[in-house]
Amino acid sequence: MTDRARIFIVGTRAQLIKVAPVIVACERMELPLTLLMTGQHQETMQDLIEEFGIRSRPEPVLPVSERATVLSLVRWLPQAYLALARRLKQLKATGTELDVLVHGDTLSTLIGAVAGRRCRARLVHLESGLTSGRLFDPFPEEICRRIVFRMTDLAMCPNAEAASYMRKQHRRARVVDTGGNTIVDAVELTGAASVRPDADEPYVVASLHRFQNLYDGARLRALVTLIEQVSAVLKVYFVLHPATRKRLRAEGLDERLKATPGVALSPRLGYGAFLRLAAGAACVLTDGGSNQEELAALGVPTIVMRERTERPDGLGANALMEADVPGGVLAFLQSAGHRALRRPANLSEGPGPSARIAAELIAQSRAPDC
Repeated sequence: MTDRARIFIVGTRAQLIKVAPVIVACERMELPLTLLMTGQHQETMQDLIEEFGIRSRPEPVLPVSERATVLSLVRWLPQAYLALARRLKQLKATGTELDVLVHGDTLSTLIGAVAGRRCRARLVHLESGLTSGRLFDPFPEEICRRIVFRMTDLAMCPNAEAASYMRKQHRRARVVDTGGNTIVDAVELTGAASVRPDADEPYVVASLHRFQNLYDGARLRALVTLIEQVSAVLKVYFVLHPATRKRLRAEGLDERLKATPGVALSPRLGYGAFLRLAAGAACVLTDGGSNQEELAALGVPTIVMRERTERPDGLGANALMEADVPGGVLAFLQSAGHRALRRPANLSEGPGPSARIAAELIAQSRAPDC
């Protein structure tokens, strides 16, 4: 049994946000690691690297380029897989056993897991065991995570329900309940918990980027109409992901929004800047799973603009699913029903999930392959 090299594979900004506190915890414990970036998101990740104080230098396995369309992702997928496989093979050739760490349910998670298994690394899945129970919803995330579950050797599960699912459905994996999601550690680092809602000029934040919301033309048009209607009640800050901006232009909807007085279109913000904006909001409309978790930690009223979610965070407290909003989203905001959803911030006391994950990696570092 020998010490193992830890290889983190990250493709999207949302992944880096959740993996960053784990990397920082590993660095504080002097655990050597390598950070491989697949380039699934075109924007530089350097701002997040600096914001979280990550010391490890990221290695891009592909040049950064546009990934905002389905076709661009299809072209990127085999290239990224082959580049990852080559790099992992090089690392394996040094004679060190590898722990390949992937997170969540993106295409980068999938190709990282496959590449890791092909080079006979031990696969560690962060945020493992979450499932919507529906194979094609969300698409393609649910398919990605189910495939990764089958390959996982060490499942780091954010709650008891996810841990129970992995123990029952994927018995080959060693299962660890980390007692929370690493997002709470990321949120704490931003200082957003100290921000209070703006009572003088209340506003709504909208963040929409899911495949089902962007690539269904009728659904996208309905969401734009909703934002226009909401803006007559409360100012709306619509934070645009690159794919969202591109789809709005393709559908001819961006000019409509620009002409709406109560709507402010914003480029994607830095992580801390976005969370501080959201923390000061009267309510947030989002289809992002990470946003759901972050806003649950902050106690911000949230409407999840999806048919279903695999995450329990905030539901029954600060968050409602779109279909469960009494009278619909517009009427709910008009009647100020969102005010009853606000909760106190709920952040970790003592060592958070990221520190527990790092400690588990130390405990497993000299263990034989699962």
